[in-house]
Amino acid sequence: MNTKPEITKADRRDRDVMLKLYQDRGPQTEKQLLAAGISLESQARNAPWVAEQVKLTEAA
Repeated sequence: MNTKPEITKADRRDRDVMLKLYQDRGPQTEKQLLAAGISLESQARNAPWVAEQVKLTEAA
């Protein structure tokens, strides 16, 4: 039984956009991410992954 949530192409795209926005502009608000085309549902699913990538990058 697979209990890991499936990562869709849209999720991968949103993760890439969120990470790029962070790298270019710093932390983004919910409204800024909405304006960038990332839904609230996608933000909830993908923000933890993006935060982990930021931590890993900054720790290096």
